[in-house]
Amino acid sequence: MRNNPLLLATLMLVPCRMLAQSAPAAVDPVTIPYTVSDGVLMIPATAGSIPIHVIFDTGAGVDILAPSLIARLHGRPAGTFSAHRMTGERIDVSLFEIPEIAVGSFVRKNVVVGSWDMLDSLHLEGIVSVNGFRHQPFTIDFNRGTLVLETAASLSRRRAGGQVSPLRVDDYHGAALDLIATFLIGDQPGDCEIDAGSQSATLSLRYLAPLGVDTNSAAVRKRERRTIAGAREVSYGTSVSQIALAAAPVITLRQPRVAFADIIYDCVIGTDFWAGRAMTVDLAGGMLIVSSSHP
Repeated sequence: MRNNPLLLATLMLVPCRMLAQSAPAAVDPVTIPYTVSDGVLMIPATAGSIPIHVIFDTGAGVDILAPSLIARLHGRPAGTFSAHRMTGERIDVSLFEIPEIAVGSFVRKNVVVGSWDMLDSLHLEGIVSVNGFRHQPFTIDFNRGTLVLETAASLSRRRAGGQVSPLRVDDYHGAALDLIATFLIGDQPGDCEIDAGSQSATLSLRYLAPLGVDTNSAAVRKRERRTIAGAREVSYGTSVSQIALAAAPVITLRQPRVAFADIIYDCVIGTDFWAGRAMTVDLAGGMLIVSSSHP
């Protein structure tokens, strides 16, 4: 849940884009098991020659490492980046260039990463984003608990056996990147961020009236708290009839628990939606592919 300290690490940044060189794609698909810790996906990786375990988060567009790890890698200062949380709060991040990050066979050289001291406080080594995967399609198989680095052939099989939706990449002057697909919330369309760093869905407050949600109802739980940046945040928890992928309504989640909050997206789709499914992201092809099993 979003009040968990571990999840706060994944919610800090709106996705942002930092280009890095990458190794050629593997000949065969590479399968990497992940574990789930407090609702987030943890994968093995290496930074330089150092084995690490990191959060894999489709809702973070820049890799974030703990300052202690950046120091071990002799990271070189590379400026700062200003981003915004989904609630609109501005966050300023110090950037460093490190020699290399590898996930399985996928190696990126001269990678620009952000530094966040709370990762050291939480005993976390970092967050790997989708930033470096612009030309490397991947699948998160939520049924088998694996991250799969796809090849052209395996991607073709995924497409033939799955449901395909357009995937839009909002790229803000080369500095920020969002992964967006159109979903149906009840019967209302919304352009939603796909965020594997969140568990349940969060909907904009503007959907309260169209969906007939009465915030004074006993079925609605109001929650007030301070965000990680110190601002007051009010949310309303309840259920909606469904969330479905607009291009393939057969991909649906019935009666999900959601939160309504003042966010900068129509909605944020978390991992609950993908339970039992495989979600393939092909950034270069602008496709989201969803299937129920491994091809």
